[in-house]
Amino acid sequence: MSNITPHISDDVIRCGWVGNKPHYLPYHDEEWGVPVHDEHRHFEMLILEGAQAGLSWSTILLRREGYRKAFAQFDPLKVAKFDTRKQATLLQNTGIIRNRLKIKSAITNAKAFLNVQNEFGSFDAYIWQFVGGKPKINYWKNLSQVPATTPESDLLSKDLKKRGFSFVGSTVIYAHMQAAGLVNDHTIDCFRHPSSVSSKSSRKTSSRNIAQSRTPTKKSQAAHSRKTHNTRGLKIQIKRIYDSPSEEDGTRVLIDRLWPRGISKDIAQLDLWMKEVAPSTALRQWFNHEASRWKEFTNRYSTELDQQPDGVNKIRTLARNASLTLLFSSKEQKLNNAVALKEYLERSE
Repeated sequence: MSNITPHISDDVIRCGWVGNKPHYLPYHDEEWGVPVHDEHRHFEMLILEGAQAGLSWSTILLRREGYRKAFAQFDPLKVAKFDTRKQATLLQNTGIIRNRLKIKSAITNAKAFLNVQNEFGSFDAYIWQFVGGKPKINYWKNLSQVPATTPESDLLSKDLKKRGFSFVGSTVIYAHMQAAGLVNDHTIDCFRHPSSVSSKSSRKTSSRNIAQSRTPTKKSQAAHSRKTHNTRGLKIQIKRIYDSPSEEDGTRVLIDRLWPRGISKDIAQLDLWMKEVAPSTALRQWFNHEASRWKEFTNRYSTELDQQPDGVNKIRTLARNASLTLLFSSKEQKLNNAVALKEYLERSE
């Protein structure tokens, strides 16, 4: 993009995908992962990411200004009115990707975008509900850990397609979620990750501390071994909430996000209801207790639990101090979130 002034990197650590491309610097440093709540910006990213399908993001980013001029400053109301004559003109525009299907898709998506605005009040209100209204902060050590899709992007992609959008596969939509800040996928060593601090020297220290905290010394490894052993020695039970309570249950903790149907709180005899350690709605719906997805479910659930340290530590403390019973409502006895959480507690520190 011709009007980009490269940001000269001093000793700042950035995500590995930036590489040595100068036009990536301002995009990475100022936009990528920053929560978006502007309607035109959402529409812009949908157009650009749809255009990227089968191409590199670098190719699209260099044509961003061309897209801005060609698509009416990304005003969905104006783009929705583009007729066949306008489409023919766009096919001759060297400032954009001259692909007939992608150009037509942008116009179709503009109309669908307006329909979403009419139904939800704004596209922003619609899309943010898929992450519970706040950014999901990830803690990836390196690029190889960053997923191409997630249960949330799967659900959002499916819903967008039902609403008439095109070029909105799960991979494209996850890219939108990353760009619009619904998820923050900056790696933990990057200065743009939320765990980093503002000063350059502090950023370095923060990055070293993060790395060191995940590479224990011999002393900390020994302590880790003892703690893990103690955790595994505890009797953590799992039980369906519809089963009768007993004295052997100890502390009874419900770990479902929704209250079980047909049972009162008096009958349940709960000590705690910890929604924060339940799988996200999107993950639960994606899993749907399908045996073929169990392994991937436990992996994704573990990632979510890693991002809830307060809740996990609270449960771990309860397990260390007394008998603990994890309660669930599913009819599935072997492949459920209580089983997955118990395994997570027994193997993690």
